[in-house]
Amino acid sequence: MLLGACAGNEASSSSPGGIFLVSRSVAAVGDSHPRLLVSSAPMTFVAELARRILGGAAPAVVGLDPRLDALPKGLLPDADAPRRIAAFYEQVLPALARHVPVVKPNIAFFECYGSAGFAAYESTCAAARAAGMLVLGDIKRGDIGSTAEAYAEGHAKWADAVTLHPYLGGDSLQPFLQRTHADKGGLGLFVLVRTSNPGAKDLQDLRIQDLDIALCDAVADAVHRWGSGLPMAEGYSPVGAVVGATWPHELERLRKRMPNAWILLPGVGAQGGKVEDLVSAFDRRGLGGLATQSRGVMQAFQPGDADWLAKVERAAAQFADDCRRVQQLAKSR
Repeated sequence: MLLGACAGNEASSSSPGGIFLVSRSVAAVGDSHPRLLVSSAPMTFVAELARRILGGAAPAVVGLDPRLDALPKGLLPDADAPRRIAAFYEQVLPALARHVPVVKPNIAFFECYGSAGFAAYESTCAAARAAGMLVLGDIKRGDIGSTAEAYAEGHAKWADAVTLHPYLGGDSLQPFLQRTHADKGGLGLFVLVRTSNPGAKDLQDLRIQDLDIALCDAVADAVHRWGSGLPMAEGYSPVGAVVGATWPHELERLRKRMPNAWILLPGVGAQGGKVEDLVSAFDRRGLGGLATQSRGVMQAFQPGDADWLAKVERAAAQFADDCRRVQQLAKSR
């Protein structure tokens, strides 16, 4: 069982079987190693996410997109790429866990190294959970039938939530939707609606004549439909959406079409998105939006810097503070 943490007297424990509520008790005054007692009550990703953010965690996600040329030069310089990547995250994740509740490992940056790279992905997910973080697997899968079932079965073991693309329609999501219930693992889903890249407009802006709306609006409507009837937490369903932070003028419109969806907001920082433009993703409690940044945090140092870990942690702390400021703006509306 992998240990999770959050604000207050309770934490969560993520395991291949799902997320469970954990009570923290201290054996004696001054004991720095509290006992963690696992409750029998399973939780969903969205319930645990809301609980952490309402408890004071920042609505922030740090992306894990490992690049060899951006790793510290002194970190296992003679080891192969997967081992260096795993070692990097073994050191970084406990520092990130002090500031953000969720990490988003991008599986492509691990898979490119073959089976050893995938093993590094698994170990990174495990290390994140052990550090007390929720894991959002950036896998962008989408297929049908037994293939979709295999994807869902596998990735639900390593992550608490996943990204999916909806091009093949609702049946491609069914094996994932079935795993959103607490007794089935409580998986969270984030469906690509409006992506952060410039080429998104090539397809996502196409008009659907019968409905007189853009394709991305139709996908947003589908996200709302797919989430209806599923167990909600604090007014939000387990079917969320990905909307690029690089499209702030469209965010308000899409939010209205998906009132019960958590919105993952990639593209902050290097891609040009600004945290302060994301207010419309949040409700007046500060829930509903998750800003995500990768390079701005994980590459906040030069490879030769001796204090690279401290620089990553400072960048994570600053990003978390920026996200909390947006929360405050949303709460004051």
